[in-house]
Amino acid sequence: MSRTLFGAAALNKNFVGEEGSRARLETPAAVLDLDLFEHNIALMAQTCRKAGLSLRPHAKSHKCAEITRRQMAAGALGNCCAKPGELLALFEGGVRDLLLSAPIASPAKIEALARAAAAGGRIGVVVDRADLATAYAEAAQRHGTAFDVLVDLDVGLKRSGVATPVEAVELARLVSGLHGLRYRGVQAYQGRVQHIDDFIARRAANQEMGRLLASMIEALREAGMAPEIVSGGGTGSHLLDGEDHLLTEIQAGSYVFMDEAYGSVDMHGRGGPEFKPALRIAVTIIGHSSLGFAITDGGSKSFALDGPPPRVFLNGELVGRIEWCGDEFGRVLASEGQSALPIGTVVECTVPHCDPTINLHDVLHVVQNEKLVALWMVEARGRAD
Repeated sequence: MSRTLFGAAALNKNFVGEEGSRARLETPAAVLDLDLFEHNIALMAQTCRKAGLSLRPHAKSHKCAEITRRQMAAGALGNCCAKPGELLALFEGGVRDLLLSAPIASPAKIEALARAAAAGGRIGVVVDRADLATAYAEAAQRHGTAFDVLVDLDVGLKRSGVATPVEAVELARLVSGLHGLRYRGVQAYQGRVQHIDDFIARRAANQEMGRLLASMIEALREAGMAPEIVSGGGTGSHLLDGEDHLLTEIQAGSYVFMDEAYGSVDMHGRGGPEFKPALRIAVTIIGHSSLGFAITDGGSKSFALDGPPPRVFLNGELVGRIEWCGDEFGRVLASEGQSALPIGTVVECTVPHCDPTINLHDVLHVVQNEKLVALWMVEARGRAD
């Protein structure tokens, strides 16, 4: 925790280690339940080990170097990052094994990644076109280093990647012949699969993706370019990917926190996820509206809104849901039989979508039972560059 603390986090620092401090936090504050978080970390690590899969979690969900270190301590290879700024922030935070999972178009950012690799990082990149591969190779040569490279495959997301076996072979051959690049394999991510609620429908969609991926892998194998790494998948498909035996490593991210968007996803065919909602946003009741609603001090500047509305908990009991009434404010729609919460009450809310929500917070307030036990910086918060 090297950065200067401001606002609520600076005030809450004095509560670390105090009994009952969880209910006294200054708000809005991102709260991480340590026991639920550790359950999620251990469950994903164990599931991947049983399936014979490596785990390379996606840092876009947490943007926190301490979480990366804990994932790696549980067996993860490193972390994926969505943007160069996110990757470089975690590199500065001490993380040394990082994969940039999206193509870029900036010579300056390519140079920055090459500098990180030359400074001791094992930096992986994905390429979806020849000019990007060449640019990475030239930057690596200038800095006396090398990038691990995955060829990006479009297996249905229609966002980036080559879409045919012929293109995959051509690009893999190019990468293999460029000094400064180490061809390691392919990336195949189908984001649309992750949030199909029904287990059978999601399995069918994942198998459709798998058929296209298998054809590309076979073409690469026949061309002498068999991929050592086949990276992809996510929280919603990780069990299915273990069944299909095409991927070698999983890029799951949301499992560390979980959110309302995943609450309806039947991951294993038994109804709902097994991962726990470890991330909450603590807010305070600051007043009552003329209609009698309890008003909170957290709105769209504290929660990402692209998901189902948060549930509101007081001392572990569900007391309502949040409805938005401004950038800074929310109103509690009380559960049946619940009266309006008193002014000054601190409640904890689930999050609609964890990835963009954590991007709104500089610090994670780590709690265990009813005690604040640590503050973890969100080093890559705001790094959408």
